Amino acid sequence: MSAKTKFTSRIARCARLARFSYYDFVLLALPVVLLAGPVVGATLSVPFHVGTTAAGLAAAFVLADAMFKRPPTGRSA
Repeated sequence: MSAKTKFTSRIARCARLARFSYYDFVLLALPVVLLAGPVVGATLSVPFHVGTTAAGLAAAFVLADAMFKRPPTGRSA
């Protein structure tokens, strides 16, 4: 058994991520971003409304990118 078979390559690790589509990552990113804003506003010296507003703008950017820059085509992958 060679040493190369013990470890997975970077390409193989990225191939595991290929099972997920871009929209799966969007669905994961939206709640993470929206929850991170109030958490940052509550824990750091950033005002709460600034953290919440920044999170809302970031979520709007992610959503606009998913809807307008890379819209779903209706075809399955």
